[in-house]
Amino acid sequence: MDRFAFLSGLPRTGSTVLGTLLSQHPDLHPTSTSVVRHQLSYIKRFVLGESPYYDVKDPASPCWGIMRGMLYGGYEHITEEVVVEKGRGWASDVPLIRKLTGAEPRILSPVRSIPEIIASFILISRKIGRQSKIEDEIREANRDSNAWTLSRVIWEKYVYASWRDFKAGFDNHPECFLLLEYDDIVSEPKQTMNLITTYLDVSPWAPSTTNLVNPNPENDSVYGMPGLHYVKPELKRTSPPAWEILGDECYSFWSEKNLEFWRGKT
Repeated sequence: MDRFAFLSGLPRTGSTVLGTLLSQHPDLHPTSTSVVRHQLSYIKRFVLGESPYYDVKDPASPCWGIMRGMLYGGYEHITEEVVVEKGRGWASDVPLIRKLTGAEPRILSPVRSIPEIIASFILISRKIGRQSKIEDEIREANRDSNAWTLSRVIWEKYVYASWRDFKAGFDNHPECFLLLEYDDIVSEPKQTMNLITTYLDVSPWAPSTTNLVNPNPENDSVYGMPGLHYVKPELKRTSPPAWEILGDECYSFWSEKNLEFWRGKT
């Protein structure tokens, strides 16, 4: 590998599908959800007495070499030119990316309206049934399972933290993000890939949209939601509109919050 790009943003916005499409490109190596950033956070927090060795405030501290070694060493076996490191937290860590790579970050961020994200979580939770972690959250709170209670739990426990980090990163460093609408990824994959290959400075590539297989399957039982990262064999939109899932009132409630801070900036 020669350099990094990053895949970071909100859940249920098509990042797994996008990674599957990117994996077809001969110069790109998209990863599954990575633990690298979490491992780096341990180094950043570590304090060895009064020793300056681990002082992250010192740009010359050897701790930065350790962190670079963790990032680059994790992919030293990769032959593709660009590793696309997937992790939601990278959106809020633009200065760290600059420090570790010595380059201006290039972050791919799929986006989707908040009502649609919530509705997508509800759909997958319904498919799983009572074993869904979301339903567990409802039962533990001793609340009835309906669109209102589900949407609150989903926003508070599954979406808000990523939304907050993404917003902070985008507000401060908008030049580092390529925003990709979910509907464009699904309905216009060739145009989407053209945007991405230009942005990442690699050769043009037309992805196949059939016989798709996620090259980076994840252990979704960890999330309590089997099938969370499943990719359908054919790229097309099959889910009903969000208002059908949430109902008119609940859909209007979330729509009127205008949480899509990226609108008009894609």
